[in-house]
Amino acid sequence: MTNSAASAKSSLTLLFVSALANAALPAPEHVTFPSLDRDAAGAPIAISALYFRPPQIEPNAKVPLIIAAHGCGGMFSARADRSNDLSERFTAWTEQLLSDGYAVLLPDSFNSRGRRSVCLVKRGEPSITPVTRRLDILGALTYAAGLPAVDRARIALVGWSHGGSTALASVNGKDPRIADYYAATGAPPPFRVAVAFYPGCVVSLRAGAQWRPDVPLAIHTGELDDWTPAASCVRLGDAARARGAPMTVTVYPGAYHGFDAPRGKIVVWKEVTTGANPDKGVTLGPNPAARAAANDAVRALLRERLSMPAAPDPTHQSKVAQ
Repeated sequence: MTNSAASAKSSLTLLFVSALANAALPAPEHVTFPSLDRDAAGAPIAISALYFRPPQIEPNAKVPLIIAAHGCGGMFSARADRSNDLSERFTAWTEQLLSDGYAVLLPDSFNSRGRRSVCLVKRGEPSITPVTRRLDILGALTYAAGLPAVDRARIALVGWSHGGSTALASVNGKDPRIADYYAATGAPPPFRVAVAFYPGCVVSLRAGAQWRPDVPLAIHTGELDDWTPAASCVRLGDAARARGAPMTVTVYPGAYHGFDAPRGKIVVWKEVTTGANPDKGVTLGPNPAARAAANDAVRALLRERLSMPAAPDPTHQSKVAQ
């Protein structure tokens, strides 16, 4: 079979899987855990989340886990009649990850703070930022590492768009808050690997030497992305690798923001003013070839990193790069 034929077959399979995903997903457990972020009264913010466990694996067997960070629109469907259902993207990805044998934890950073979406927030307006959400991710890591049926030494982070930017903030080994987190007694091991789909890379790029991933990090982005342009991520990857960071950036030709959508068409969202061309909106939509290639690459990376023998962890010592 030729590469193009194989890619087409893979794409059709993924579309078929996504169409069946709502029926295929097991019922999640609705859980809550404390973020490291605090409210105005100084109390930890309670983050609601959905926890899925692969149904084909024995209930008490320890499994690796993926923490999935949603984008600016949240993790639920935008359709009014399905507002409590996962979006098609998260349904498809969760079904795929479960079938590969991973548990999945989806923290809801927005509804937990009384927001549904931050996609239309203009630059300079109050929002829930990736820097804030990194504290939710660390809270999710603490929670997941304490689950008896999760292998705490085999946890990965995958984020999309705003969640991809959150992933970049969450693995910054130069962040003092993150360093303190891992240095604390009883802290879980760092993520085995992190993946960021079409993140905004400008903030991390501007940080210069004060941003460096302390775990293997893979960015997947589209060549034509006019919301979070690929060029910034390419420069970020070049700079990080020059400082010795284990980081890759893959740019998919002809792909826009959100290229891994299971279905749909290319659209222009004119109401968004935070893209490369604030007066023109942003372009987003699926690219089946890019989606299939990214799916294969991410699954292979997770398989490589999460199938490795667990490192000894009697008392974790910080692995944050100095």
